[in-house]
This record gives sequence, C-alpha cells and structure tokens, in this order.
Amino acid sequence: MTILGLGAMGSAITERLRETGLTTTVWNRTTAKTEPHVKAGSTAATTITEAADASDIVIAVLLDHASVHQNLEPAAERLRGKTLVNLTTTTPNEARTTAAWATEHGIDYLDGAIMATPDMIGKPESLFLYSGSENAFTLAGPALEPLGTTRFEGTDPGVAALKDMALLSSMYLMLSGYLQAAAMMRTVGVSATDTAEAVGDWLGAIMGHLPGFGAIIDSGAYHPAQGQDVNFTRPAVASLIAASREQGIKADFLETGKKLLDELAATGRGDSDWVSIVESLTIR
Repeated sequence: MTILGLGAMGSAITERLRETGLTTTVWNRTTAKTEPHVKAGSTAATTITEAADASDIVIAVLLDHASVHQNLEPAAERLRGKTLVNLTTTTPNEARTTAAWATEHGIDYLDGAIMATPDMIGKPESLFLYSGSENAFTLAGPALEPLGTTRFEGTDPGVAALKDMALLSSMYLMLSGYLQAAAMMRTVGVSATDTAEAVGDWLGAIMGHLPGFGAIIDSGAYHPAQGQDVNFTRPAVASLIAASREQGIKADFLETGKKLLDELAATGRGDSDWVSIVESLTIR
C-alpha cells in the first residue's frame, strides 16, 4: 500500500495500516516527514513515480484538489492499471473531475471522505465514506476497513464528498449556535463551559425530532403545517434576535434564518410548516 501525504491525517492512516501488518510505502513533499515512518517499518519513496511503482493501491491524503493534480499528473502513466483512493478533502465536482482524469488514464478511481479526526483513526466512530468505482472499492475495501467504519455511497464519485460537506455544514451551523448561546450567556457571568453542557443536553433532546422533519421534507407536504408554521416561527426567531441585541450580542447567525422565513411569509406561505425553508435554499 502506498500513502501519499504525511500530514496529521496521512500519518495516522499510515500508522494504522502498518499496525495491521500491511507493507507500506510513503511519500511526502517534505521528505523529513517520512523519517519516523521509515523507523517504524515503512519504505520511503523519493518521488511520486517511485511511490506509484511500489503498490497496486495508492492512497492520496494531500492538501487539496490542486495538490492532487499537481503531484499525480506527472505520474499518470505509472498509475495506469492501479487503484487510486483519494482521501483528500475536495468538493463533489472536484472529485468528479479527478475521477474523469483517472478514467482517461486507465486508473481505477475511488473517492473518499474522512468523517474523523486523526486521533480517531482505527476506532469504530471513525467513518470513511467512499464513492466511485465499485471495482476499486472491492479491491481496496478489505485493506481500508481497519481505518474505521466503511460505507460505499455509490458509483457517482462526487457523492462521498457531497455527504462529507453536507454533514460538516450541519456541524458548523450547530457549533455556530453554541457560540451564539455562549456569547449571550457570558454577559451574565455564565461560563462557556457551563453553557456547553446545557446546549449539549438541549440539543441531545431535540435531535430526536430530526427524522420527523425529514419525513415532512421528503413528502413535500408543508401545507397545512404538521408542526410549527412560518407565522409562529418568525416572531419566535425575532425574539431570539432581540434578546441577543439586548445583551449587546450580534445576531448574524439568526438573522439569515429570519430573512428566509420573512420571504416565505411575504409570498403567502405563512401557514406552511417552517421546515419548508429548505426549499428556499435552492439557488434558482
């Protein structure tokens, strides 16, 4: 197995693969990063082409989409007939572009998304999403399983990246909500740590409602509202904005949602379920 890129994630992946008994060849633009892995039993390649020659399965854990092409295009012919697993964080269309490039050069391509931090690699809570060539997944899957829970998302090479970006979007918006709460509560002397505990308990209880929201969205049956409608939710969010401002806290995160609710009300959809806001997120 060849691993290209020895940042924190690439190193964690290499260490875990080595622990399973796999023979590993490593390459990194900064060669000093290969030294600890060589001492631990990996072989260092001095060039990308040498790294490509070393294994039938090549894993790329590079900086970004541009670095993938900058480093791999010169070695395209050496990768022909091999399996390339790209675990570099990219957008869905970037993944599709790389898949098309790989197909053009006879490379079996599997795109991957890592839903984990480096310290989670090898643990069950580490989730790896893959999409692209089913054959590549069949070939590389057994070697990849020790990295964490593995899921094949389909043959569209952009789906794994899309799901990665969607889940990360929900994470950042959720954490933004915590930051809003922490900013508000510390105005009366409540620590961010205490607020984190309260937010965790509250959101844990609310998460149980997500499947119900999903069912409404999937059905498209927004009218009449099955839960809170837009007319109820608008003043509720307006109160949150007012409360923030009373404490001298900006409400930028909340104002975006209020704007979308206002647009629904202005177009005669005030008595529709508030989750219909999801339809307003599509760029038309």
